[in-house]
This record gives sequence, C-alpha cells and structure tokens, in this order.
Amino acid sequence: MSNQIQTAQAELREMLTIKEVKEVMKIGTNAAYNLIHSKSFPVIKVGHSYRIPKEPFYAWLNQSRTVNF
Repeated sequence: MSNQIQTAQAELREMLTIKEVKEVMKIGTNAAYNLIHSKSFPVIKVGHSYRIPKEPFYAWLNQSRTVNF
C-alpha cells in the first residue's frame, strides 16, 4: 500500500492510537502514557488499549496551557 493511501486512511479515522499521538506531539512513550493518565486529556480505554478521539484531541492540543504530570 502506498504512503499516500495510508495517510489518507489515517486522516479518515476518528480515533488515534498512542503511537499516533506520540508522532503528532513529538514526545516519547513515557510522556505519552503520563499524558493520557492526566485528567484533562481526552482518552477512551477499551480493554487494555487506549484510543484518543481525534477532534477532542486536536481541540485540546490547540488550547494553550501547561500540562503537569
């Protein structure tokens, strides 16, 4: 599958994975997991997996604030 097709499919999905959040924010694994456990971060836990709703994530990201964890 070409890179363009994979990118288009990723844009259509409504949920992000931890790996995708790490890539968007350019942070490490520990920082990403600390972030999803913070109270202000939009996250859904499904079994042992975490999913981040795309629209609330980008709304959260666009707000200016400092996150302490």
